[in-house]
Amino acid sequence: MLDTGQLPLTGEALQRFRQGLAASAAEEYEQAIFHFDRVLEICPDYYEAWYERGLALENCGDYGEAIISFDRAIALSPKTDAVCQIWHDRGNALHYGLGDYVKAIACYNRALQIKPDHEMAWQNRGNALLYGLNVPEEALSCYNRTLHINPDSHLGWRNRGNALVELGRYSEAIASYDRALSIKPDDEVSWQARTLVSEKTTLSDRQPTTNPAWYGAGYGDSTYIEGETDSKVTFSSEVTSSRELPPVSQGQPFLIIEDDWGQREVFLEKDCYLIGRDPKNDICLHSQFASRQHAYLTKILKENGTFTYQITDGTPEGKRSTNGLLINGQKRPIRELQPEDLIVFGPRARVIYRLYPRQSI
Repeated sequence: MLDTGQLPLTGEALQRFRQGLAASAAEEYEQAIFHFDRVLEICPDYYEAWYERGLALENCGDYGEAIISFDRAIALSPKTDAVCQIWHDRGNALHYGLGDYVKAIACYNRALQIKPDHEMAWQNRGNALLYGLNVPEEALSCYNRTLHINPDSHLGWRNRGNALVELGRYSEAIASYDRALSIKPDDEVSWQARTLVSEKTTLSDRQPTTNPAWYGAGYGDSTYIEGETDSKVTFSSEVTSSRELPPVSQGQPFLIIEDDWGQREVFLEKDCYLIGRDPKNDICLHSQFASRQHAYLTKILKENGTFTYQITDGTPEGKRSTNGLLINGQKRPIRELQPEDLIVFGPRARVIYRLYPRQSI
């Protein structure tokens, strides 16, 4: 929520606005949208309601409508701090919702023109450059700016490590992961990333130090690169995983499902699986943001006798889902799955594809 100070609302409009904020806080976003719509029927020029409505729509997975609401809020010329935050959140809808990284970066640039020390704008700008457009050098500059503002951002250090991996600077990447883990020791993503890099470089997988000698030296020297790029490259690496899981080079395919019911595993054997929130599906996603029939898996046989699965958006009859599939950070209607692929169906509804190792005899 924006810090709007004294609310210039009275009567029913004020009551509805407060009800909308309470519904959003309780994650009852459809109800929140209902209340904000009532506010705007009474006070159509109240930019705070347009902004809060946009956030609620974004949480419902309706990113296009969220952007329209953000645009209405910006058009009403809110105060400086507010318009900065709206540009940032508009960028997030384009970035994480629609996968339009170039337009998202343009929004983050607008926010940073207003507030150059906006930590999350730098962070998310870096994510769009690294995971969306695969421009690690520019992304690294963004993460360096993030860490200059907040040296204790474990996400900044982790993402900095990921950018360094893409640049082949593995020792520096491990040092960044060590710093992330010294701040947040239970960050499983940093643990897994560090382990993979250590295996790649045959460096010892020692425990991270609590005060790395390199900390504070050199990370703020990179130059901020203005502008945009239209390069289209698939997202690279960041998924939730555990360093305690065994290698996934071969074996039985399975899914790690995360939704409103928590986390569970589903082993795959059949030729086809329907996925969605309808309990009649082969794999039920317990999330209001998943379509009733959101996607389906089909088994793909390989020449060497092994098999994998292909995921396709929508139903086998060709009806697309509402939100589509965000696969490794990019909107894709179809993909032959590879180990560690991350498929997002909507907020708090996602799947990781893995292979369980074969047991030696």
